[in-house]
Amino acid sequence: MRQEFAVALSDYTGRAALTAVEVINSYDVMTGTDTLTSGNEAAALFRERGWVVDRPVSAANLKRLRDLRPRLRFVFGNADVAKSVEDLNRLLRELQAQPQLTDHDGAWHWHYARPKAPLADRVATTCVVALLTVIAEGDAPRLKVCEGSDCANVFIDASRPGSRRFCDSKGCGNRAHVSAYRERRKHAAADDDMSY
Repeated sequence: MRQEFAVALSDYTGRAALTAVEVINSYDVMTGTDTLTSGNEAAALFRERGWVVDRPVSAANLKRLRDLRPRLRFVFGNADVAKSVEDLNRLLRELQAQPQLTDHDGAWHWHYARPKAPLADRVATTCVVALLTVIAEGDAPRLKVCEGSDCANVFIDASRPGSRRFCDSKGCGNRAHVSAYRERRKHAAADDDMSY
């Protein structure tokens, strides 16, 4: 399910943060299932988030993106914000980030990757900066891991109170509520049986 971003960030930063979420969630840590297995799948994922990708992602870029996932995942649900910032800053240095203001598409915005960087580095650099921006805006607690019993997807809690617990209210959230309801009914039935 595609998440829209309502926390007060620019469209560009919001899209990049959601790209990070989708790249991370392309590997299911609970089952070991990987959905980022081809250059065409990766290109489609990026195009859906507004990236200009005119051909399949190369095997080298695909590997780099897949290797990036655990380095971005640790930020979500991490109570040690200073450690998250330290690790993300280290990743920016490794990627040789070179911030530049550009209006190539008619609107001023930042690019963070070095000129002519491979796609994987452009995506990684932009995603890292987006996550750092979420943290800098005081929204680190909104970088969450789903509390669903059989899910470990990450998500950005864009709810007004910041109290969302599940990556998807129709899937994980609904399953949790149904399970809790059944548990309450079971206990109520047991209490009824004991009252005689």
